[in-house]
Amino acid sequence: MRETCLRCLRPASFCVCADLRPVPSATRVVLLQHPREARLAICSAWLTRLSLENAELHRGVRFEDHPRVREVAATPGAALLYPGEGSVPADRVSPPPPFLVVIDGTWLQADRMLRDNPALAALPRVGLVHDLESGYTGLRREPAAGHLSTIEAVALALGALERDPSRFAPMGEAFRRAVRLQLEATRTRRNPRHRERTQG
Repeated sequence: MRETCLRCLRPASFCVCADLRPVPSATRVVLLQHPREARLAICSAWLTRLSLENAELHRGVRFEDHPRVREVAATPGAALLYPGEGSVPADRVSPPPPFLVVIDGTWLQADRMLRDNPALAALPRVGLVHDLESGYTGLRREPAAGHLSTIEAVALALGALERDPSRFAPMGEAFRRAVRLQLEATRTRRNPRHRERTQG
């Protein structure tokens, strides 16, 4: 039985908690995670919640009857972090929204969740302008260039909204380290000779 970190819920050898020091933010991030995402080896939404003092996470698919999510959606100024038509680049939004709703799932799951939650779909949308490659590269395939993990997207959004990118940069760095550890473990399992050398 492998030892597990009770904070990040990762095996102890993959723990990145030392890099996840909670960061304060004026905007409260509300993560809505599709249940299937919680099963992934690297749960980006969970790492996001750990990275921020002012964040909460709810799991599900339909939130129209969820009291807390309904309260958030009804708050004046609340916004949805989602790209596409009608979204406003985060660095052009002022003042920062009191709540930033973030859907955590594949793009297909996220689209379906928005269809099932019209109150969320109706929120003003905040987008990102960046030239970064997803930290998931090599571990998980993104549907198109410019798509990022939840934690990377939130870090960029908050950095732009609060005009302080460096404060949130460690979030993305911790995530990329988690991916590197996972990839190294995968390569070791696939290469018995490498495993023998590291164990000898």
